[in-house]
Amino acid sequence: MDLPFRNRLETMPPDNTQRTLIGVTNKIFGGNMMNIRKFLMSAALAAFAAVSHAQPGTQTLVFAVNEGVTYRTGSEVTRQNYRAITDDLSRLLKAKIRLDVVGDYATLEKDLNAKAYDIAFIHPSHIAIAPVKRGSYTLAAVSKAHVGYKASFLTKMNAQPKTPEELGKLFTQGVKPVGSPDTNSITAWLIRATLRDAAAAAKTTAPTLKFTRFQDSIPFMVENGFVDVAGTASEAVVKEWVAGGGKVLTTSRPVPIKNVIVSNTMSKESLDIVKNYFLELSESAEGQAKLERISLKQGFVVFDQAAFVALGAWLGL
Repeated sequence: MDLPFRNRLETMPPDNTQRTLIGVTNKIFGGNMMNIRKFLMSAALAAFAAVSHAQPGTQTLVFAVNEGVTYRTGSEVTRQNYRAITDDLSRLLKAKIRLDVVGDYATLEKDLNAKAYDIAFIHPSHIAIAPVKRGSYTLAAVSKAHVGYKASFLTKMNAQPKTPEELGKLFTQGVKPVGSPDTNSITAWLIRATLRDAAAAAKTTAPTLKFTRFQDSIPFMVENGFVDVAGTASEAVVKEWVAGGGKVLTTSRPVPIKNVIVSNTMSKESLDIVKNYFLELSESAEGQAKLERISLKQGFVVFDQAAFVALGAWLGL
């Protein structure tokens, strides 16, 4: 007659491994089955806690926000403006999210290189493009209002170059250095790329740049004779300049700024959640209110990632 499974185990002669385990267990617990059961229960609970801690729902993600270096914004104001969006992402991704406002470009680039951010909203194209080009991040969305972001070259000169070659030749005629906002701003990158192309077309050397910090300081440089030409990408500054009788010498190629990128360490499902969230924000009154808080009332759109990366080559990345 067959014995029950438990009885068969008890009547089987132990092998060497079993003898060792039995000996160790008896030595530790003195053969007390109650103590053994308590130990096993504690071990099981500890293992369950460790597994639960590793689940996506309990991890802390990092959402980095950068609003540029050439506009006068404060980190605390930015933190308040993006709080509702951060809370939404936390709920949708079922994870705690830490909001990091990063104003310093060097820190932003270093942390992106180290893959320290899970989600990042980045003002300057060149800094957003680099990690996407490396394959560390995926482009999720771009600001609809800023797909055509470009540098306008302000001047009081009457010249109107119609080609890059004419522009390049103009800068060989004793023109002063060209004014630019912060040296690592996206505007400065647009200015350098435009002047590089013009110099190549004219077979000459690109002019040097003279820097100031903010976009709204650019007209002052031209008005007061520090430079003959200065570039800005602020539409408000350009509009005021033209309204006051100033001229726009030329403009750069456009690039999309204010880009949302997502780390490739996140799942495809999480990427889609983030992407769809930003794309659909403008479709509800509640979403519109959140967009108003971050001054992007037109919302976000899709932008081709291959074209995005290709712009990096033109910028000189």
